[in-house]
Parts: sequence; C-alpha cells; structure tokens
Amino acid sequence: MRRSFTSTAVHPDTASAKQAGIALIEVLVSVLILGVGLLGIAAMQSVSSQMTNGAEQRTQAILLTYDMLDRIRANGGSVAGYDGTEIKPEDVNCATDFAWDNTKSVVDNDIAEWGNQLACVLPEATGRIFVNAANGAVTVWVDWKRQDPDGQPVAATSIL
Repeated sequence: MRRSFTSTAVHPDTASAKQAGIALIEVLVSVLILGVGLLGIAAMQSVSSQMTNGAEQRTQAILLTYDMLDRIRANGGSVAGYDGTEIKPEDVNCATDFAWDNTKSVVDNDIAEWGNQLACVLPEATGRIFVNAANGAVTVWVDWKRQDPDGQPVAATSIL
C-alpha cells in the first residue's frame, strides 16, 4: 500500500506570501500622510503668529491715535499748534527714558512724546495730524511697516 502525503508547506507564490510586504507599505503611507498633516499644522502656526503680530501692531496704532486725540482734546486752547505735524521714522529714535522738556510748550512736548511712542512701539512708524479749523475736525493718522501688504494705516477723526 502506498501512502501519499500532501504538503502543507507554503510556497512563495501563494497568496499569503504575496501580502507579506503590504503591512510595510501601509506604514509608509501612514507616515507620509502624517508628515503632510504636520507640515500643514506648522504652516498654519506660522500664519497665525504673523496675524497675531499684525493685530498687536494695529491695536498699538489705534491706541496711539486715540492717545494723541485725547492730548489735543485736553489742550483744547492750542489745537491749531498740532496742525501739520508729521513724525517720520528717520527723525525720531526710541528713548526709553523720555522726559518732558519744561522749556517747551505742552504742544511741543505732546508731539515729542507721541513721536517717541511711535518709534518705540511700531516699526518705521509715521504719524500725521491734520486740523480743519473750519469745522473743528482733527484727524490723526498712523502708518507703519506692516508684514501684511493688504493692511491699511490707522486714521481717527474727532470733532473738538
């Protein structure tokens, strides 16, 4: 009597042997997707940081604009003295120890302090003050070097 044996060994050409590398490919694809996702998060974080910086600068510009309007309002008898004021970045340096000069007028000291604040808070800031004597409107305008090319300068007008 002859016995016949059937082999249960897996041949390299069977289906299970063909799928042996699939797990490695799945891991590589997963790592690729994760890497793209992390790059997207890093780019979003960078843009968020720039926008936060831009919002901070805009807030500072608004505060400085209204600060000057409040100074002009407080010195209401000398409103005309503020007219035509222009602060340029090349004319002012940030002085952390700024002090009023008692030999100058309140208008001159207000303008000097405002210019110092512009120089200390905003990059390459320019400030202008326009007074319309006919209707009492005072416009204070602040512009600075922004990273956002679409950003606009800040201007506020008040009738005194």
